[in-house]
Amino acid sequence: MSESAGRELVFDRVTRRFDGEPALSDVSLRFAPAEHVAVVGPSGAGKTTLLRLASGALTPDQGTITLGGKPVSGADVTLAYQGETLVDRRTALANVLSGRVGDCSWLRGFLEPLVPRDPEPALELLDAVGLAEKADARAATLSAGERQRVAFARALVRDAPVVLADEPTANLDPSSRANVIDVLDAVLDDELLVTVLHEVGLALDRFERIVGLAGGRVRFDEPAAEVTDAMLDDLFAAGTSTPDGRRSSDGTQQHRAAKPTEGDDESRAQARWYA
Repeated sequence: MSESAGRELVFDRVTRRFDGEPALSDVSLRFAPAEHVAVVGPSGAGKTTLLRLASGALTPDQGTITLGGKPVSGADVTLAYQGETLVDRRTALANVLSGRVGDCSWLRGFLEPLVPRDPEPALELLDAVGLAEKADARAATLSAGERQRVAFARALVRDAPVVLADEPTANLDPSSRANVIDVLDAVLDDELLVTVLHEVGLALDRFERIVGLAGGRVRFDEPAAEVTDAMLDDLFAAGTSTPDGRRSSDGTQQHRAAKPTEGDDESRAQARWYA
C-alpha cells in the first residue's frame, strides 16, 4: 500500500471550462480513503472531466483539488482504462507490467514490459483477478471481460492510493459487468475507488455512495440506499441519455436492477467470481 494512503481527496469549489463553457461548475466533494463511490449522470454531465481533474490530467480553472491537504499528483492516482486500450500483440503479463512504465526512466520504461526486473507483483495481480493461467496469452486472444480484468491489474500494479475507473463495464455483457465490479472489490484494500458508471442499477446495487452529476454540477451526493427514483428522474431530465441506455415499454426510466428471481442467489454463490 502506498504511503499516501489514508489521505482524503478533496474537490474545493472546482470549475473547469472548455472554450469558455463550464464542464464542471463550483464542484465541492470529499472522498475518504477506502471509499467506493459511483458517479452517475446523463451524457455531457462532466463525469469524465471530474476523473481527469482527479487524476491530474487536467487542472481546474478555479478551486483546488488536494489529497491529504497537498495538490494531487500523478503519483497519487491511477486510472483504470477500458480493456480495449490493451496492446493486442503483447501478453497479459506484459500489458500489466506496462502500468509501471510511468515510474521508470525512459529506457527502463521501454524495457520493463519485455524484460521485467520484478514480474512478481504483476503475476500476483493477474492471479487476484483470476487470470494467472492467462499470463502468457496475447491480449488479442482474451475475451472482453478478461481484457477488462487485465486493465484493472495494469492500473493496480502502480499501488496508488486513489483508483479511478471511467465506464469500466462499457461494452460488456451483464454477467461480465457484475464480475468486473467483483474484481475491484476483491483486489482493492485501502484504496479509494471512484467509478463513472452508466448502469445506474449496478451503481445502486454495488456501491456504498452515489454522486449524481448533471450540467457540470453535483445534483446529489448520497448513500446508495437513500437515492430515490425521483432523484434519478430529476438528474437524467437534465440530459439526453437514460440511466441504462433504454426505457421501459411505458416510457418511464428504469433505474434499479431487477430483483433476483428465486435461486439466483444460489447460482451466483456457486459461480466463480472472476468468470
